[in-house]
Amino acid sequence: MIGILKHKFALPVLHVLAGIIYALNFPFIGEFTIFPTIFISAAIIFYGLDKERRFKFNLLNIFLFCWGYNLAGYYWLMFTLNEFGGLFFPFNFLVWQLFSLVIAPQFYLFLIIFYFLRDRIKLESLIGGIFYCLVFVILEIFTPQQFPALFGHPWLKISPYLKPAKYLGQPFYSFLTLYIGHLIFSFSKKRRLPSFAAVAILVLLSANFLMGPIKNELNNELNIRVVQGNIGNDLKLKSEQGVRLAASEVVNIYKSMSLNDGIDKMDLVIWPETSYPRFVFTKLNKKVNAELSELFINSNSKYFIGTYDLASTKPDVLENTYNATILASKDGDIEQAYHKQVLIPFGEGLPFGPLNKYVAPYLTNVSLFAKGKSFTNFKVKDKGFISLICYEVLFPRYVSKYLNAVKERGEKVDFIVNVTNDSWYGPYSEQEQHLFLAKWRAVEFGLPIIRATNTGISSVILQDGSELIRTKNFEQTNMDFKF
Repeated sequence: MIGILKHKFALPVLHVLAGIIYALNFPFIGEFTIFPTIFISAAIIFYGLDKERRFKFNLLNIFLFCWGYNLAGYYWLMFTLNEFGGLFFPFNFLVWQLFSLVIAPQFYLFLIIFYFLRDRIKLESLIGGIFYCLVFVILEIFTPQQFPALFGHPWLKISPYLKPAKYLGQPFYSFLTLYIGHLIFSFSKKRRLPSFAAVAILVLLSANFLMGPIKNELNNELNIRVVQGNIGNDLKLKSEQGVRLAASEVVNIYKSMSLNDGIDKMDLVIWPETSYPRFVFTKLNKKVNAELSELFINSNSKYFIGTYDLASTKPDVLENTYNATILASKDGDIEQAYHKQVLIPFGEGLPFGPLNKYVAPYLTNVSLFAKGKSFTNFKVKDKGFISLICYEVLFPRYVSKYLNAVKERGEKVDFIVNVTNDSWYGPYSEQEQHLFLAKWRAVEFGLPIIRATNTGISSVILQDGSELIRTKNFEQTNMDFKF
């Protein structure tokens, strides 16, 4: 085996396979993953860090790892670039391939740090192993990423035995993955396991399970409906571009689905991200327009709706709209609003600061949203909840910041509502991947999550990461439950 690995093409091929294995530890066919092979990916990363080899060779291997990861994990980007960006083959294929360069920047940074410290801290040593694993975990936490799928996330498959996550978060499991990978690497090098390191891993794993399962707590005091309208991209775009018939069709779909089957029994009705295609202007007007007022009067429920809120009516303001959620009463009053703060680069905004106004005319497929500033805690009866829009749910530091801001005001949070629209990603694995990663916020913060989506998958995530109820992908349906 060692002889084979010494072949000049062995390591590059091995890194491609390691990247593919890494991706397949996340959902790729339904909910199915190949966990715990994530340890093999970690071992290969360490095995490839040979200080005697030239930096360029190791850099190539890291790129090949990321290319394999992109190939197996983000194949749906070709569809997205076509639907969302208007790029056709082969341009969508080429841009997807370039994504390998930025998909996981923490791997490239780790390589640079290793080369800087390789002669001072030996990778093969006990202390070196712990040090480099901790360095990688820190890089995972603080390196900006478009879609942060990390070494610790596949451990969700052992739910409900994830109690340490409430105190140490997902990084605890990233460290376990990396250090188990380092043990495999050490054994391949020395043909023996460092006894102390092996015992330490066994102690940590035992402690994880001895802490017992996470307990789910629901009071069943609220009757909630999530409306999954399943609005196709063509109809959605036309409705948002001001085509009156298209907008009316979308609104009528949501209204009819909200009112059927005993709506008077619902305390809260939730519509997904940007489901209401018309603008509100909460700065000046705290009332919804007539078409929604009619709906609210005919029901006895509060409505939580994803929509667009104007930041300014001045035509010269570039970022004049918020991606927003609003909570409206049965009287048509907009009680509270939240504006999305974590915007998708090149999807919802541009990263060029004062140059944005000069670049924007050439990037017509990019929406230019204003960035929200306030942390809203919504209230239904005596329950409080926060709103996360789309992939805001993927960033634990942002969720922590949001929760801390609410708690500093002396307000309680009983659950999280995550509204999103994953229709841009096609009938592939993105919806399951997004949901899989969102479950970690429920585990880490001990709060259930109601996930409302346009085309699926809508779900109620419990504190242990399991699901109370879910919808199928690409179906028009309601999800009713007690909470």
